[in-house]
Amino acid sequence: MSSRPMLTQREAAAACGVSLSTIRRRREAGDLPGAVQDPVRGWVIPVDDLLSAGLRLHAPSPPDKVAPAGTQERPVAPGWPRSGARRLYGPN
Repeated sequence: MSSRPMLTQREAAAACGVSLSTIRRRREAGDLPGAVQDPVRGWVIPVDDLLSAGLRLHAPSPPDKVAPAGTQERPVAPGWPRSGARRLYGPN
């Protein structure tokens, strides 16, 4: 066994900058063969398995979606959608 720590699925997801479901899917697919179920911590995964699976520790989160150059997001009017609904359906 490695001298590196074992991380819970949640810790592994946070350390690798991926979702918890990504770690679960990778474990279920057999990409993390050293993962074992601990009675107290739940599934724990060796750091070496994460690295062997191509995951990077402390990887930055992917950037937020950015609007293409030359486009601008339309602001939402205060009170939306109620103000639009009033125009469509009339007052209460």
